[in-house]
Amino acid sequence: MKSVPGSDVLKKGVMPVHHFKRRTERTLSLRLAGFCLFTLLLLGLLPTAGAVESPEEPAPPSEEIQAAVETLLRNYQEAAMLYEPRDLRTGTVLDPALPAPEEPQTFLIGEEEVPLEQLGDNLIFLEKKAVFHALMRQLQGIYRQELQLFYHFGEPKITDNVCRISVKETEQFRYTDSQRLSVNETFYTVRLVKLEDRWLIADVTDGSRFDKLYKSQGAAFDEYAALSAFSASLEQEGCAVSFPYAPSGDTAGQRPYNGANAASYAYTYSRLEAGTPRSEFYNPQFYRYDGEGGDCQNFASQCMWAGFGGSQTDAAIRRAVSPMDASGDYQWFGRAASGGPINYSWVSCKSFRKYLTGTEDGTGPAGSNAAGEPGMYATILDVSAGSALTGASPEELVGAVAHVEGSGGSYSHAIVLTAAAGNRRSEIWYCGHTKDVSHMKLGDYYIWPMKVYIPRYMRQTSAESLQVERLQPVEAGTSAPLAFQCEKAKDRLVINVTPPGGVQTRAAASYGTDHCQTEYLFSEPGLYQIECAAKDSAWTIETYYVRCYAPVVPEIDDAPAENPEENPGWDDPTEAIEASVW
Repeated sequence: MKSVPGSDVLKKGVMPVHHFKRRTERTLSLRLAGFCLFTLLLLGLLPTAGAVESPEEPAPPSEEIQAAVETLLRNYQEAAMLYEPRDLRTGTVLDPALPAPEEPQTFLIGEEEVPLEQLGDNLIFLEKKAVFHALMRQLQGIYRQELQLFYHFGEPKITDNVCRISVKETEQFRYTDSQRLSVNETFYTVRLVKLEDRWLIADVTDGSRFDKLYKSQGAAFDEYAALSAFSASLEQEGCAVSFPYAPSGDTAGQRPYNGANAASYAYTYSRLEAGTPRSEFYNPQFYRYDGEGGDCQNFASQCMWAGFGGSQTDAAIRRAVSPMDASGDYQWFGRAASGGPINYSWVSCKSFRKYLTGTEDGTGPAGSNAAGEPGMYATILDVSAGSALTGASPEELVGAVAHVEGSGGSYSHAIVLTAAAGNRRSEIWYCGHTKDVSHMKLGDYYIWPMKVYIPRYMRQTSAESLQVERLQPVEAGTSAPLAFQCEKAKDRLVINVTPPGGVQTRAAASYGTDHCQTEYLFSEPGLYQIECAAKDSAWTIETYYVRCYAPVVPEIDDAPAENPEENPGWDDPTEAIEASVW
């Protein structure tokens, strides 16, 4: 029997010692007594000294509300992400400084009268949720440093003595086993009630599957039972493989997939730091769906398209040239920023699954995977909760797309796997759009069942293409290699570079060979256009962009806060998008 992943962390002295014991040969349970001290420390329930004096003049209601909410959310995330003791009761309806009410109190929340005691259950659940996530991440060996939290608030909606406010939280940090900056977004809905002329937090939810599964239990939720079930899931290898791939010698008419290029595209067009607004990292050549149902599958499709060698010019996107699939019964093509028809396979998780297999659940025998016409062929992994992604090598997982749980339900959100040091979820990183995420670990949030799509090749009428090596973002002032290769020797090969706001220059040229390469200095921040071209009787050209960045102090963007239920993803093609520009 294998040991529990991350169980060695329980012996390191970083946290109080916790003990596991085996109930059966295949399941684990947590020894509750071993967690008692940790729980008290984590939630800040041990006695503390001192008290904060009230200001002489009360702050305006919106400032008072925002201050209370930000304090609690910071404490929650520092407990759940850094595993440090934090107070999750001060400023809430469970505040120990509150006097006992003289008579029962209720509050009108929605259309329901909710007693004060029941509101307290919401905060007890939040405490238990912090314990679960802290220990769940430690079990996987997930640790981070340099955590910074930024907040943007929507307008508080106040009715009598009840307030509802939406909050966007942007988290920025580095994992202890990675030098790359990681950025994540969380959207909260927070409710407060007014007691004794003071606004107190009564409920916090983030629309996650965790909340949907457990929040209705309130104070009765057993976080240790949930942790025991999660620990047992780490022991399972539940990964079924559909449409396996065994490369053969006959690859005529097949354009191969380059997962590293897909990952480079994902890093180029995802948020590099907390303060970067969407307008600066979404690809301006493609139509955006972040305000129209979610941009997640649109972004995932762009990454796969880049992995197949899509040429990043407005003309190629507008005309849906190969490797986009714009012919036959099953089609998959993007929409240019200037407009054009919508292809749901490109923007909807369900429709993408139908494109590949002929059915929305991704299990059918038809679709592009079975067709003889031009189109994509991809291996599909069905991965059970907690299981490692054992159906493919770590190298094959780079550039793959995963459908995970979202606000629209199971498999309703698309992410792009961008790095893998192994097959466990704690060893795999991803990027995504709406919510905008860069270099996050799967095991941090996506511990439930998922579907993973590993593109293998694109059938096309002409297999002529350039094998370009896309670069991930580079820091200003550094040199990096630019290179591409052809299937056979060409009369002439060139690499042209256009710096941001500059004039195109010839970076390298070769003659009578099958490859071209050079070392290029990226001097200024911005997007550099790289044009790779090869000529016999005609030119074959592939264009892409390299992002050059300069480290700056992050400042959160001023985009309005979004409700976590706002962007469920394009799971229903009948959703109202007809008003968008064609």
